[in-house]
Amino acid sequence: MVTKPAKKKFNYNYLSVFFLYIWAGAFLLSAITIKDASSRMFPSFISIAAIILATILLIKTYRAKGKSTESMDFSGSREALIFALILLAYIGLATVVGFYFATPVYLFVSMYLLGQRNYKLMAIVTLSIPLGVYLFFDLLLGMQIPMGMLGM
Repeated sequence: MVTKPAKKKFNYNYLSVFFLYIWAGAFLLSAITIKDASSRMFPSFISIAAIILATILLIKTYRAKGKSTESMDFSGSREALIFALILLAYIGLATVVGFYFATPVYLFVSMYLLGQRNYKLMAIVTLSIPLGVYLFFDLLLGMQIPMGMLGM
Protein backbone atom coordinates (compact mmCIF):
# COMPACT_ATOMS: atom_id res chain seq x y z
CA MET A 1 0.00 0.00 0.00
CA VAL A 2 1.39 3.35 -1.07
CA THR A 3 0.63 6.30 1.14
CA LYS A 4 0.47 9.75 -0.28
CA PRO A 5 2.75 12.32 1.27
CA ALA A 6 1.06 14.80 3.54
CA LYS A 7 -0.34 17.72 1.63
CA LYS A 8 1.48 20.92 2.49
CA LYS A 9 -0.81 23.62 3.75
CA PHE A 10 -0.64 26.93 1.93
CA ASN A 11 0.18 29.86 4.15
CA TYR A 12 -2.06 32.72 3.10
CA ASN A 13 0.33 35.26 4.61
CA TYR A 14 2.44 34.92 1.46
CA LEU A 15 -0.57 35.90 -0.62
CA SER A 16 -1.25 38.84 1.70
CA VAL A 17 2.35 40.01 1.38
CA PHE A 18 2.14 39.76 -2.40
CA PHE A 19 -1.00 41.90 -2.57
CA LEU A 20 0.43 44.38 -0.05
CA TYR A 21 3.49 44.81 -2.26
CA ILE A 22 1.29 45.34 -5.32
CA TRP A 23 -0.93 47.87 -3.52
CA ALA A 24 1.95 49.76 -1.91
CA GLY A 25 3.89 49.86 -5.17
CA ALA A 26 0.92 51.20 -7.11
CA PHE A 27 0.20 53.73 -4.37
CA LEU A 28 3.84 54.82 -4.31
CA LEU A 29 3.96 55.20 -8.10
CA SER A 30 0.82 57.33 -8.06
CA ALA A 31 2.15 59.38 -5.13
CA ILE A 32 5.29 60.21 -7.08
CA THR A 33 3.17 61.90 -9.76
CA ILE A 34 1.88 64.48 -7.25
CA LYS A 35 3.58 67.75 -8.12
CA ASP A 36 3.51 69.42 -4.69
CA ALA A 37 6.21 67.93 -2.46
CA SER A 38 4.31 68.51 0.78
CA SER A 39 1.20 66.81 -0.64
CA ARG A 40 3.33 63.90 -1.84
CA MET A 41 4.90 63.26 1.59
CA PHE A 42 2.03 61.47 3.37
CA PRO A 43 1.08 59.03 0.56
CA SER A 44 4.77 58.22 0.10
CA PHE A 45 5.17 57.61 3.82
CA ILE A 46 2.13 55.29 3.90
CA SER A 47 3.44 53.35 0.89
CA ILE A 48 6.91 52.91 2.32
CA ALA A 49 5.48 51.93 5.72
CA ALA A 50 3.27 49.32 4.02
CA ILE A 51 6.26 47.89 2.16
CA ILE A 52 8.27 47.69 5.39
CA LEU A 53 5.40 46.05 7.29
CA ALA A 54 4.80 43.58 4.44
CA THR A 55 8.48 42.67 4.51
CA ILE A 56 8.32 42.11 8.27
CA LEU A 57 5.28 39.85 7.76
CA LEU A 58 7.14 37.96 5.03
CA ILE A 59 10.16 37.39 7.28
CA LYS A 60 8.02 36.33 10.26
CA THR A 61 6.01 33.96 8.07
CA TYR A 62 9.13 32.43 6.56
CA ARG A 63 10.74 31.93 9.98
CA ALA A 64 7.59 30.30 11.36
CA LYS A 65 7.49 27.81 8.47
CA GLY A 66 6.15 24.47 9.67
CA LYS A 67 5.38 25.74 13.17
CA SER A 68 1.94 27.07 12.41
CA THR A 69 -1.08 24.92 13.11
CA GLU A 70 -3.44 27.74 12.22
CA SER A 71 -6.71 26.62 10.72
CA MET A 72 -8.75 28.89 8.50
CA ASP A 73 -12.11 30.06 9.80
CA PHE A 74 -14.42 31.63 7.25
CA SER A 75 -17.38 32.07 9.59
CA GLY A 76 -17.56 35.87 9.12
CA SER A 77 -17.11 35.83 5.36
CA ARG A 78 -20.78 36.41 4.56
CA GLU A 79 -20.94 39.54 6.71
CA ALA A 80 -17.67 40.84 5.28
CA LEU A 81 -18.98 40.34 1.75
CA ILE A 82 -22.21 42.18 2.62
CA PHE A 83 -20.24 45.12 3.99
CA ALA A 84 -17.98 45.14 0.93
CA LEU A 85 -21.09 45.39 -1.26
CA ILE A 86 -22.51 48.16 0.95
CA LEU A 87 -19.22 50.03 0.68
CA LEU A 88 -19.29 49.70 -3.12
CA ALA A 89 -22.87 50.97 -3.14
CA TYR A 90 -21.78 53.92 -0.97
CA ILE A 91 -18.98 54.79 -3.40
CA GLY A 92 -21.42 54.62 -6.30
CA LEU A 93 -24.01 56.70 -4.46
CA ALA A 94 -21.38 59.28 -3.45
CA THR A 95 -20.31 59.53 -7.08
CA VAL A 96 -23.86 60.30 -8.15
CA VAL A 97 -25.33 62.39 -5.32
CA GLY A 98 -22.19 63.52 -3.51
CA PHE A 99 -20.54 62.94 -0.15
CA TYR A 100 -22.98 64.91 1.99
CA PHE A 101 -26.04 62.92 0.91
CA ALA A 102 -24.45 59.49 0.56
CA THR A 103 -22.58 59.47 3.88
CA PRO A 104 -25.60 59.73 6.22
CA VAL A 105 -27.29 56.88 4.34
CA TYR A 106 -24.15 54.74 4.53
CA LEU A 107 -23.62 55.48 8.22
CA PHE A 108 -27.23 54.71 9.13
CA VAL A 109 -27.30 51.42 7.18
CA SER A 110 -23.92 50.36 8.56
CA MET A 111 -24.83 51.08 12.16
CA TYR A 112 -28.14 49.25 11.77
CA LEU A 113 -26.49 46.17 10.26
CA LEU A 114 -23.85 46.17 13.01
CA GLY A 115 -26.63 45.89 15.57
CA GLN A 116 -27.09 49.47 16.74
CA ARG A 117 -30.75 50.06 17.62
CA ASN A 118 -30.47 53.35 19.50
CA TYR A 119 -32.06 55.50 16.81
CA LYS A 120 -31.33 58.74 18.65
CA LEU A 121 -27.60 57.92 18.67
CA MET A 122 -27.79 56.80 15.04
CA ALA A 123 -29.38 60.12 14.05
CA ILE A 124 -26.77 62.11 15.97
CA VAL A 125 -23.85 60.23 14.38
CA THR A 126 -25.45 60.21 10.94
CA LEU A 127 -25.87 63.99 10.97
CA SER A 128 -22.81 65.06 12.96
CA ILE A 129 -20.15 63.29 10.85
CA PRO A 130 -21.02 65.04 7.55
CA LEU A 131 -21.51 68.31 9.45
CA GLY A 132 -18.09 67.94 11.09
CA VAL A 133 -16.49 67.16 7.74
CA TYR A 134 -18.18 70.22 6.21
CA LEU A 135 -17.08 72.53 9.02
CA PHE A 136 -13.51 71.25 9.07
CA PHE A 137 -12.73 70.70 5.40
CA ASP A 138 -15.03 73.13 3.56
CA LEU A 139 -15.10 76.07 5.94
CA LEU A 140 -11.87 75.80 7.94
CA LEU A 141 -9.48 74.40 5.33
CA GLY A 142 -11.30 75.62 2.22
CA MET A 143 -11.15 72.19 0.55
CA GLN A 144 -13.92 71.11 -1.77
CA ILE A 145 -15.65 67.83 -0.97
CA PRO A 146 -16.90 65.94 -4.07
CA MET A 147 -20.46 66.98 -4.80
CA GLY A 148 -21.30 64.14 -7.17
CA MET A 149 -22.59 64.19 -10.73
CA LEU A 150 -25.88 65.73 -9.66
CA GLY A 151 -24.05 68.53 -7.85
CA MET A 152 -25.78 67.97 -4.53
